[in-house]
Amino acid sequence: MGGYTTLSTTGIQGLSGICLAPDGSGILAASDRGGVYRVSLSGEATTLYVETDGFGLDCEGVTLDPATGDVFFVLERDKQEVRRLRAPAYSESEVLATITEVSSSSNSGLEGIAWMGDGTLMVANQANPRLLLCISATDGSVVSRTEITTGITDISDLYYDPVRNALWIPDSEAKTINLCDLDGKVQKSYSMSFIDNGEGLCVDRERQCIWITDDTTSQIYKISFSNL
Repeated sequence: MGGYTTLSTTGIQGLSGICLAPDGSGILAASDRGGVYRVSLSGEATTLYVETDGFGLDCEGVTLDPATGDVFFVLERDKQEVRRLRAPAYSESEVLATITEVSSSSNSGLEGIAWMGDGTLMVANQANPRLLLCISATDGSVVSRTEITTGITDISDLYYDPVRNALWIPDSEAKTINLCDLDGKVQKSYSMSFIDNGEGLCVDRERQCIWITDDTTSQIYKISFSNL
């Protein structure tokens, strides 16, 4: 882990999950105040998709199928849903699954989602309990369930690393970036104490960095890494 830079403040409130945009030239960022935004690598934000009801959708995590460009995101609080935005229109989301293992009013519910590359998605429940749920991207059925009992205090997002066949999990409570096996067991941990509330994470090997969102400041951090 090396140094870091920040993008100019995006202006997006409640930055949570993050992934690279379908064409790789920007970032998709999930906001817990509204939806999914596209952000340029210089920090300029434009709306990819926003849907509001009341105070807005509590969107916490985002990922995509690189083969089709379909975008998947998770909603917390009164929804606890996994939704899909189909490429190329990205015009209206559809519910893929409703996760019933957590309270429908919980603010410690669905927090992260990762495309696994085999037709499944890994979905994270933040806490109480800390869960990794592997679900089918076709019909939303649960394929496997793993509870994390040690090592991670708060599952703040997920990124599946196909090179290492591993999960990267940011922990906003412990202020750490964690490289984990597929059961969520920590193999290596890095401090992100310089970030107030680091929630979203994605690995960008082309730029040899990890991108982290700060839910408090609306900034996106670019942290350099060697041997990613």
